Order: sequence, then C-alpha cells, then structure tokens
Amino acid sequence: MAPAPNSMNPQPLLMPSGSDFPGLKPPAQEVSQFENPWKPKVEERDWKWIVIHHTATDRGSVESIHESHLKRRDKNGNPWLGIGYHFVIGNGQGMEDGDIEATFRWRQQMHGAHAGRAEENQQGIGIVLVGNFENHPPSPAQLTAVKKLVFTLKQEYGIDSDHVIGHYDIKTTACPGKQFPIAEIGYHQPPWTISWRDSDLTKPELFPLEGN
Repeated sequence: MAPAPNSMNPQPLLMPSGSDFPGLKPPAQEVSQFENPWKPKVEERDWKWIVIHHTATDRGSVESIHESHLKRRDKNGNPWLGIGYHFVIGNGQGMEDGDIEATFRWRQQMHGAHAGRAEENQQGIGIVLVGNFENHPPSPAQLTAVKKLVFTLKQEYGIDSDHVIGHYDIKTTACPGKQFPIAEIGYHQPPWTISWRDSDLTKPELFPLEGN
C-alpha cells in the first residue's frame, strides 16, 4: 500500500499541457524548431546588421538590379561584381508580389555593396524591396515577407532588433522611404513566439499538494 503524502515535504503539481485542457495554450515553441529556408550551404559570415533599402522604382527584379549594378564602379574605379544586396523582395512588377529571392552574395556569403560604409557592408545583410516608399507603403505581401525574413535572420545570427536599420541610418539618403515602417519590422515578433508571460492568458501557478 502506497504511503500517504508527507505533509512536511509536499510534492509540486505539474502544470498540464495545452492539449490536456483545450482552454490553455502550450508554451511557445523554440524558433530553432522551425526551418530557415534561406540557410546557406557554405560557411556563414559573422552578421551583425540588417540594412533595409527600397529600389525607388516602380518595378524591378534580381536580374534587372544585377544588370544595373554591373555598370557601377567603386571608389577605385573597379566594376562592381553585380547586385549589391543579399535579398530582393518583389512587388508584383518584375517579381511576384512578396517573393523573396536570395542573390549570389547571400548564397556565397559575400560582403554586400549597399550600405555606403565598410562595417555595414562587411557585416550587414542588405535587403531591398522593389518600390518607392517615399510615395506609398510596401504592399501587404511585401510587409509579410520582410517581417518573416528579418525575424528569421535575427534569430539565426543573434542580431539585435536595434541593429535592423534603414539605409538612411548610415548615410544621407531617403532610402527606404518615409512610408517604410522600419521599427515595426525590426521589433516584429510572430504570434507563435509569444510566451506565457506575454500572452493574454494568466499563467497557471504551481502549487503543492496538501498533506492529509
């Protein structure tokens, strides 16, 4: 016959899982459980920044930007290797609206040519969205895409939210435009990452079984 519980040493009652009680949500899953579809197959750089840009054009694609950047020269007169960004997000004009395409710079984990300053080019992931966000905001599909991409990169490389910046934070430019919500993107947290503490549910308490 099992001994009665010791009132001097009460045992904790463990919190049931959300599946046991339909009204409760289970704790948030770790981000590491979710696949990063943009993980490169080569040795990764030590990324510290994410720099957001817009093309300031109505249409664009990886190919069109690449061709344009091939015509540029650096300060020493050397031609660029091609597109200076690591990712391009389409707006439906040249690429599908909300499509995210990684460039050769990301696949090969190369430095960028987008920031105008050495540190952010060497350690900054350059993301450009097609469109002119001085005139209008990004499309809903673009916003969804850039939030997903930025959040994934932040988690993968341990990039702080305040290191998600616009091009205008580095040099004198309007890029990525006054209608681009840079703070919203930098501090975005997907719903599935919200913890018990952050949720609208009261966290169940752990309490001991009373002795006889």
